[in-house]
Amino acid sequence: MKKKLVITDLTRMYRGTVCIAGYDSEHNCFRPTLPPPGIPEQTLVKDGRAVIFPFALVEFDLLEPTPKPPHTEDYRYNADSPCFIRQVQDRKTVLGWSLFEDVNALFDQPILTDPGFYVLDCQGPRSIGTILPRGIMKVIYEAGEDSPWDYRLHFVDRSNSFYRLKITDLTWHYYCDSLRGQGREPTEISSELTSVLKSRDVFLRIGLARGWKKFPERCYLQITGIYTLPDYLEGKTFVDLSPQK
Repeated sequence: MKKKLVITDLTRMYRGTVCIAGYDSEHNCFRPTLPPPGIPEQTLVKDGRAVIFPFALVEFDLLEPTPKPPHTEDYRYNADSPCFIRQVQDRKTVLGWSLFEDVNALFDQPILTDPGFYVLDCQGPRSIGTILPRGIMKVIYEAGEDSPWDYRLHFVDRSNSFYRLKITDLTWHYYCDSLRGQGREPTEISSELTSVLKSRDVFLRIGLARGWKKFPERCYLQITGIYTLPDYLEGKTFVDLSPQK
């Protein structure tokens, strides 16, 4: 099945792999997937240019649905099929297709805590969506424990619920790292990005990780995309920020 999707999520996974998600013209969400080990980051680029990136319209050959609640959007695709069509300019409209009042409304099931924020596996209608936070509290960019760097955001949603979530947005990672590559201190970068988000309209894409060895029954909340109006990236893609650029 040929399907054109506007990409809304490009997230960093493990060992050089990524996760992508997008919406069709009827506002249905699809998460194109491949068998293990998954989607290699290098396949997002062709001839030095990004072909799969946020707000790109990309055609996929979708083969079969592989849903497992709450990840109801999963769909296996032909790895050779993605074809870049054009870049979509009206980001606000695209993000509005999946906009929810708050985080709880997005997942439509109890959000549990300690440690972190999570929902239970094998239930729930969806695993990803958009919110407009009521307030940005703090950006965290610091050396990590389980990975070289830790990217997080403290925010309050429209129900006045506080969240401290891990950021898996690939472009955000590259952006933070590029600033550090210019000799900036992580604390300075955190402070600057906090000010940037506080001063702009912010759309957060919130998604669910999958259960893992330590907590197989838990799907932890994570930020899969951070978008601002005006665009903090000034039109750049992850390729423009890559250290290999």
